[in-house]
Amino acid sequence: MKKVLLLALFLLAAFVVTGYLLPRQVHVERSVTIERPAGVVFAILNSYQYFDKWSPWAGRDPQAMFITSGPKSGVGARLSWNGDPQLVGSGWQEIVASKPYERIDIRLDFDAQGVADTGFLLAPEGDGTRVTWFFDSDLSEGVNQLDAFLARYFGLLFDRWVGGDFEQGLARLKRYAESLPAGSFNALEIKRVDVAAQNILYVSTSSSQEPADIAEAMAQAYARIGTFMFESGIERAAPPMAITRVWAEGGYEFDAAVPVAEIPAELPDDIQAGQSPSGAAVRAVHHGGYDQLMPTYEKLAAYLSAHGLSQGEVSWEHYISDPATTALADRVTHVYIMLQPPSGN
Repeated sequence: MKKVLLLALFLLAAFVVTGYLLPRQVHVERSVTIERPAGVVFAILNSYQYFDKWSPWAGRDPQAMFITSGPKSGVGARLSWNGDPQLVGSGWQEIVASKPYERIDIRLDFDAQGVADTGFLLAPEGDGTRVTWFFDSDLSEGVNQLDAFLARYFGLLFDRWVGGDFEQGLARLKRYAESLPAGSFNALEIKRVDVAAQNILYVSTSSSQEPADIAEAMAQAYARIGTFMFESGIERAAPPMAITRVWAEGGYEFDAAVPVAEIPAELPDDIQAGQSPSGAAVRAVHHGGYDQLMPTYEKLAAYLSAHGLSQGEVSWEHYISDPATTALADRVTHVYIMLQPPSGN
């Protein structure tokens, strides 16, 4: 009996000593290559709007409550949850640092189970992006001494437990991201704006989708408006614009418009008056020739998809630079796409 007791004491001592020799820090990481530009992947991960699209924990507990708060994306965006302790538990996570297209840092709080730091590293790999999901935790932080001691042993299993979830989540992230348009909008200057309406004089016209035909149709329309404004002493209030009405297989229909301070009382039959589009939109700054505008529209479409935004009924261009006096490479065009109002508005 004495030998049994001594053996038990020895094993207990070994258990305690070994526990204190085990590391307090745990690091887990998993990676995947996603065949999409970093901008697309970053937009998904930098917001909790798409959490249910890729997270390994979304849907694990159908009764769990997930609540987002703070900004829609970036630093301060927060997700709180409360569910079955055996499935998802309860806690919150918040984006604490965000470097576009490179890194996102997140603080995790699992209530009584402690705290941790996690996040994502993004790096170019071929035409895609290498995404590394990492997890770092000091097992003694935020818990009592007994739990901190026992956590050292549980730490031996973290790579298997957390790593398995990370692998599942990254696989779902890859499927979701690769379902979105592939255009890289990283280098494009894009901003969400609230556009005010302007008084405009415009000519409704059309052409084929060939750049030369579009340029000729625009030149004729702007020349007609310019002649009328000069003869009537009407001042231009802002750069000319082209408002797209139809872009389809049959051709391009648009309004060649010029913003003015006031609408004249009388107009010729071929010139109309109205207001420019207004409301929530995204704006991209295009540099260079007008014949290269289509790639900018494609990048804007990728941006909208990555950010969960729906295109409205109209798009338009503001020709900031005067093509007659500005070199081709220096021309600036603002491209706008109207946003569809959220459901219920």
